Amino acid sequence: MYSVFCNVLPIFLIAFIGSFIKRKWIVSDEFWRGLEKLSFYLLFPAVLFSSVYKLDLASSEFFRLATALIFSNLIVCGLVIYYQTKENYEKTQFTSLFQGATRYNNYIFFALSSALFGEAGLSVVAAISPYMIVLTNITAVMCFVHYVPQESGGVSRKRSMVLMLRSIITNPFVIASLVGFGFNYFKIDLNKGIENTIYNLADAALTIGILIVGASLRFKISPEHMKLITAASVIKLIITPLITFIILWVMAISGVAKSVGILFSCLPCASSAYVLSRQLGGDPDTMSSMITFTTLFSVLSLSLLMYILG
Repeated sequence: MYSVFCNVLPIFLIAFIGSFIKRKWIVSDEFWRGLEKLSFYLLFPAVLFSSVYKLDLASSEFFRLATALIFSNLIVCGLVIYYQTKENYEKTQFTSLFQGATRYNNYIFFALSSALFGEAGLSVVAAISPYMIVLTNITAVMCFVHYVPQESGGVSRKRSMVLMLRSIITNPFVIASLVGFGFNYFKIDLNKGIENTIYNLADAALTIGILIVGASLRFKISPEHMKLITAASVIKLIITPLITFIILWVMAISGVAKSVGILFSCLPCASSAYVLSRQLGGDPDTMSSMITFTTLFSVLSLSLLMYILG
């Protein structure tokens, strides 16, 4: 466990450095928005493209892993909805619980995969990312459509569907993966200079992405949100990994693919969940607290579960 923790800890220390820089040094929101755009539209797509570009498409392990994670995510979605029927949270707050329990942080996923499993891990992440991005976007928007209808302060069903489709079709991660798959499938070779340029951009992505994660953390957590935050954290960081482990075991997925699958299930909530909550009439304050709490708690939970299950 100690060796896993030593690989996990630097990622979160860099995030805390990003948080400190945002609050004490470079406080400009415009700077961090610009850095996030650079990372989202250029640096991380370079990571995905460079990983998929050389991927062995003959292997069926990636598809089996994606299938297992889709099943796992859908099971958790069902459990969260069932939990709502018992607890009956206020509907806008429930959308925060749903996102907090089912969405994952891409930046931390890439960084930890690289730290723990090297290029082999990044290749697996690049192969499964498009599937998981599409799935989590669809389920999150469907949750808002059902629980926060327009008459309750949400946006119209049509507007929600447009936002969902746009978030998928224009997502640079999805586009970069598909382009990488295309280049790989048709055996298109890039000029060595261009290839090295893409690799250099990819090298810059991971640290910058984690700094952005840290800058997005908000440490003011309202006491009245704690029950909801605790529920989301338990589901996301403990129950989800256990469900995923069982599914991976049943499907006989092993090696790096299994480890990446366990890592995926242990990740904290995505910071983009806050944006979606604000756009679709959710509860952004609860959502931001949930993102912060799951990120902080995952330092220990992720290390422990990766050691036990991974």
